[in-house]
Amino acid sequence: MLLEDLKNYLDEYLDVRSFSDPSLNGLQVEGFKECTCIATAATASLETIDAAVEEGADTLIVHHGLFWKGQLLPVVGPFKDRLNALLEANINLLAYHLPLDAHNVVGNNRYLCDLLSLSEVDYVEQGNPRSIAMQGILSEPKTVKDVAELLADNLHTRVDVLGDCDENILLSNIAVCSGSGAFLLDENMKPSFHALVTGDVHEQTYHFAKESGTPVFVVGHHASEQGGIKRLGDHLARKFDLEHRHLHFNIEKELKTYNGSSI
Repeated sequence: MLLEDLKNYLDEYLDVRSFSDPSLNGLQVEGFKECTCIATAATASLETIDAAVEEGADTLIVHHGLFWKGQLLPVVGPFKDRLNALLEANINLLAYHLPLDAHNVVGNNRYLCDLLSLSEVDYVEQGNPRSIAMQGILSEPKTVKDVAELLADNLHTRVDVLGDCDENILLSNIAVCSGSGAFLLDENMKPSFHALVTGDVHEQTYHFAKESGTPVFVVGHHASEQGGIKRLGDHLARKFDLEHRHLHFNIEKELKTYNGSSI
């Protein structure tokens, strides 16, 4: 498959032009003209690029790319190392940020909704993909503990639950926003949803969750954005008969937690 054809398909399939996004969505670094083996990952880190090279990929598709609109950086340090690794291996780099979060089939938020078996799924602003986040109803009510365990087991991550609530409280209506979705609660004093699933939060989110009685499941930014990019790669592999390697680095599992003590 020609690189140009792959790029054009992705730009249209993900409806890139409909989103105002800080990411430079689409082709970021040009390499091979022909694409036969794609690798997908959440972030174009040096570890990811090296792994894609080792897997024999000619094209790397990520959620978080190297280039962002308005960015003006010297090509030094880790940025230089990442760019050098791509250019030396002649690998294509494509990145899709908000368009991937919002896609109703392969998107990060749709993946989390499906993982939770939510029904009646729609965007938080009904029918508006540009609102990015989604909301739905659990097919069967689950307790806070059940939801936390389901997320931890399937995303292979640590799940923190914010909010002063009994772990046996039943939930039904859940909002989902991968990555940094704390704004759904921080900017909404009377949420219509019973709980929120997101990647990371702000300091104030803890207080709003506690005071509003809205449990917030914090799964880690990286863990919350694995499902969409993998689904996209699987979709491309099926449609265009490409090889696909998903590169998953479990960042949250590698984090070390230290408990402070009072003096």
